[in-house]
Amino acid sequence: MATILELADRADVSAESVLRVVHGEPVSEDVERRVNDAIDALGAPLGPRPIEVLPALTAHDDFLEWFQATAAEFEAALPQGVGPVVYEALRLEVRPVAQHVAELGALFERMLARIEEVSTGVADERRDRLEDVALLTELVTSGWRSVDRRLARLEQIVARIEAGRNGRREARLYRLDDAAGNAPIE
Repeated sequence: MATILELADRADVSAESVLRVVHGEPVSEDVERRVNDAIDALGAPLGPRPIEVLPALTAHDDFLEWFQATAAEFEAALPQGVGPVVYEALRLEVRPVAQHVAELGALFERMLARIEEVSTGVADERRDRLEDVALLTELVTSGWRSVDRRLARLEQIVARIEAGRNGRREARLYRLDDAAGNAPIE
C-alpha cells in the first residue's frame, strides 16, 4: 500500500490528480494511465474505498443492516488508513501554514518595533517643537517688555517737555562775552 504522495511522485503528477483517479473523477487518459501504472507498481493508496452505488433498499430493517455493515467496514479500515493520510495531510498542509504564520509573526514584530521607533521619534520632535515655541514666546514677551519700558520713558520725557512748556515763563537770553556777571540782555 502506498500513500497518495508516493503515487503522485511515481506517476509524476500532482496529488490532486491521484485523488481524482482514485475517486473516479474525470482526468486525461495520460494522467489516468500513469496513476494506474503507479498503483500497479506500488499498491493501492491507503484509506477507505469510495462508495460506488447505494444499494436499493426497501425495508427499514434492510437499511439498518446495510448501514451497520458499512459502518463496521469503515470502522475496521479507519485505524489502518487514517494515520498515513492524516500524516500526509499534515505534512503537506500544516508545515507551509506554520511557516507562513511564523513569517507573519516575525513581520508583525518588526512592524511593532518600527512603530515604536516612529512613536519615539514623534515624541522627541514634539518635545523639541514645544521647547522652540516656549523660547520664541519668551523672546517675544521680553521684546515687548523692552518696547513697553522704552515707550514709558518716552512718555515721561514727552510729559516733562509738555509740563515745561506750560509752566515756563519768558525765556531770558544771556551774553557769553560779558565777563561781569552775565547780565540779561534787554
